[in-house]
Amino acid sequence: MALKDLSPRQMVQITAAWLDPERERPRLASLKRCAPLIDDIEAAHDGVLKSHRRQKKANDELTDIQQRQVAIDQVHDRKARGAHAVLTGFADLADDPEDAAIYLEIRDQLFTDGLRFISASYSDEAGEVKLARDRLTPESKAALKALPTPGGNLLKAVQAWFAAGDELGKLDAQRVHLEAQDRPGTTDSRGGQLRARNRWIKVVRSVLQMLELEGADAETTRRLLAPLQREAAKAERRRSSGKDEAEAEGGAPPDAGGSGKPAIDGEAPEIGVD
Repeated sequence: MALKDLSPRQMVQITAAWLDPERERPRLASLKRCAPLIDDIEAAHDGVLKSHRRQKKANDELTDIQQRQVAIDQVHDRKARGAHAVLTGFADLADDPEDAAIYLEIRDQLFTDGLRFISASYSDEAGEVKLARDRLTPESKAALKALPTPGGNLLKAVQAWFAAGDELGKLDAQRVHLEAQDRPGTTDSRGGQLRARNRWIKVVRSVLQMLELEGADAETTRRLLAPLQREAAKAERRRSSGKDEAEAEGGAPPDAGGSGKPAIDGEAPEIGVD
């Protein structure tokens, strides 16, 4: 089977055994051709671990941003709906038509298109807040401040709506930045994972090649290959299971068509150097 079928978890399992002084490291160190590769094995092993940590950190940050956006969006929508309803209500309650006109004018300054924007994207909501803030005149602010609400006044509620919209915009920019790092071709966490995998595969290939040239005794060879054979067998079963599922659904096996062709043709799926 190909080394590329191994998962990051399996990769670190294999090289952890090779690097453990209580397991296979002394055997590697005793082999003239393999001993110089120990530093490379450690670097490749650490690279897989670090790339995994970076990806997990990015995923955790993205989840945190999304959760915060949901909570802040609830405040944003609630404050916007409340401000719109209160201004409409005060206009209905006002006995003086001039007062009613003032409340409706302020409402229309803030909500030129009603409340449609609260169902828009987070970035659109943030943009609408910037426009609404710019439309609000000093006279309108003074009028809002004079209208009481639970816990303060209507100006305070409108400012809370603005603040929530600003925060949504900041969080959305952070989200876009994190997601852009995950796109292929960028110097991102997933690109780092791919580089770490490729480095690990190259180093393990070198170990297998040197081990073959070394002509080590059967016990040493068996012990050094045991971790790789064990994880390779797991990956092979997983890969075969994927083939069976694809064939059962009427699709081509993953290796059909040449793009996923097993790297070692005509050999038993023990351990290859691919």
